[in-house]
Amino acid sequence: MKTFLATSSLCRTVRSGVNALNPKQLSRKFRKDEDGIAAIEFAIIAPIMITMYFGLAEIASAISVDRRISHGTNVAGDMATQQPDIRLADIEEVVAASLRVMTVQDIGNVSMDIESFILPAEGQPPESRGRIRVNNTGGSFTNFDATTLDTKILNETSGVVVTRTSYEYTPLKLRFLNTDITLQETFLLKPRRSDAVQIQDGMGSLIDCSATSFSNVTCTVTN
Repeated sequence: MKTFLATSSLCRTVRSGVNALNPKQLSRKFRKDEDGIAAIEFAIIAPIMITMYFGLAEIASAISVDRRISHGTNVAGDMATQQPDIRLADIEEVVAASLRVMTVQDIGNVSMDIESFILPAEGQPPESRGRIRVNNTGGSFTNFDATTLDTKILNETSGVVVTRTSYEYTPLKLRFLNTDITLQETFLLKPRRSDAVQIQDGMGSLIDCSATSFSNVTCTVTN
């Protein structure tokens, strides 16, 4: 009797084990089992989210710097057009103020070019009334072609001040932006209190300025 009971128990155990290994039951069991779904979803989505985060951080940083460079360029041109003439001491203040607005750490990578133009008479080529170059002795900017300006911007009754800025931006280099980027801005502004802005002597003087910080700007008359 004991032998029969033991054998029956063994058979039941074997049958239960066979039923537990039934492919259909296993498949049904796995389909209903939701343990670990969140971890699997996170493992799939996390790399995409991290990549997007680094990419957005790089782009946001570049846009922020570009806006500051644009604002600083506008400030330089705006201050230069507020007086009929600007001389060496005024030029240093204009450059320092614009660099302070930019708030970039490596100011040595900022180059600026400010030039005042007039049109002597209709049909004649534009003339320069002075040019200011900042960290530009290496020739960061070519000569501006004022003949391309529309007569509504530059004419015989009103000159124009052209302000250009170039900045070698080093991105965060987290994901997408892996090389330095040259950010450039150009602003055209009309004189506020005169027909034209005279830079230094108004005879086409060339002023070269060197700046390592907004508080350390020195300018000299080169020509």
